[in-house]
Amino acid sequence: MKKLSYVLRLLITAVLLLYVLQKVGVFDTEKRTELFELLRSVSVPLLFLSFFVSFLLNLSSAYKWYLLLRSRAIKVSFIRAWGIYMVGIFFSLFLPTSMGGDLIRIHELGKITGKRAEAAASVFIERFSGMVILFLLTIAALFMQRQLLSVAWMTLSLIVAVVASVGIIWVIIDERPYHFIRNIFYGRISLLDKILAKLDKLHAAVIEYRDDRMALFIALLNTLLFYLLAVLNVYVTALAFSADVQFFQILIAVPLIMFIMNLPISIGGIGLMEFAFVFIFDISGYSSALALSTALLMRVKIFFDAGLGGIIYPLVSRNTMQNPKADTVQKGREK
Repeated sequence: MKKLSYVLRLLITAVLLLYVLQKVGVFDTEKRTELFELLRSVSVPLLFLSFFVSFLLNLSSAYKWYLLLRSRAIKVSFIRAWGIYMVGIFFSLFLPTSMGGDLIRIHELGKITGKRAEAAASVFIERFSGMVILFLLTIAALFMQRQLLSVAWMTLSLIVAVVASVGIIWVIIDERPYHFIRNIFYGRISLLDKILAKLDKLHAAVIEYRDDRMALFIALLNTLLFYLLAVLNVYVTALAFSADVQFFQILIAVPLIMFIMNLPISIGGIGLMEFAFVFIFDISGYSSALALSTALLMRVKIFFDAGLGGIIYPLVSRNTMQNPKADTVQKGREK
């Protein structure tokens, strides 16, 4: 089953890449020349500004995670949280799923604090709150781009995502569904009982956030800031290739692009980002050449961020970025 899933995703990846190449006209000499001219005409000042906005974007996400950690009295410095976050981006490029980087974050933070359940809960809340806001923004964007409502796969994917999110929120708000499912499986297999014991700790840690409304409110505010920076990131990146890009159109396009990019249907997101940009930019009235140019620069920035995370990783693993208080706590546990 796992092998079949991989083959299917590999096939989808190939189809997405073929769609993008045909849409841009890479196989047509004239259109290929137009794409290369557009890539060569990139504005260097805007190029550097684009990298700076991308840096602010990651800083915003790391700061949101840091605030969630502070709300649970997990003593980790902001520079440490940012370092672990960047390491997560690095590993996301190589691990088989988009969650791979999150697992690394949980591992590294748990190694420092000894609180693996709390580390997992903080990453879950940071990611889940972001996804909920993304779904809401995507719904709003869909009604501004009404022609997308007739795209069956887009509408169906959003419905599934929203239903799943409502289900998760229900389990967090009302503990009865979790305990009902847990009691069905508990006591049957010893290995399963060990997994359930870890899930109990994770569930309890997540529930603590439910009761901390201020932490959730601040997290949601920071999420809105993140998406504003995400829009600015795409806007400046596209602007580096064309002065005709309109901010309001990008404001509508970005949630749709990000939603498509989060669909778990390709290998490592390859082809999916390019498809998302070409598909949504086309609906927004921009050329496929501009869409692909923007997507390629966005991917270069992801590799740059991942490279930075790779450089930081030895420092993170050696705890050289750790603050004194957390280090003292960790040493006390070891004794």
